[in-house]
Amino acid sequence: MRKRRILIIFLALLIPGSALAQDDKKFRIGVDASADCFLPMNNSVLPSFGIGARARLGGHDQWFNLVVGVRYIYGRRLSGFQVPILVNVNLLKGSRFSGYLGGGYDFDFIGTYWGCIKLQTGLAGRHTDFRVFYKPYQGDLGFGFTYYF
Repeated sequence: MRKRRILIIFLALLIPGSALAQDDKKFRIGVDASADCFLPMNNSVLPSFGIGARARLGGHDQWFNLVVGVRYIYGRRLSGFQVPILVNVNLLKGSRFSGYLGGGYDFDFIGTYWGCIKLQTGLAGRHTDFRVFYKPYQGDLGFGFTYYF
């Protein structure tokens, strides 16, 4: 019940925050959905699904972006809140989209586990971000999509 209240409060704060992000600004707030596909344990893949919010400092046309967020992940292998902090380097810059490589750390508050390193690659636009990520410590290969307001 407490986790649900925290998530509701966070999403309620997201709506007014999204009004601050306009096309000429380099700070955006968005909503995120992702899937974590933990590599096979005992010949079965144990997926987890996540929803949350992200903030990106820097545009898709700049060299670097700082991305922070919070998400709730739910699944048989892992459930709870995570706080990703990532830096992306836009290596292929275009007028509408850029391709990036990035990395950082996923902090979480699930039992005695405190998070792990996260590597990712993806395509980012003014309002969108599609990525594929890998967490070596967890054996987690996943993908995510963020829509920035």
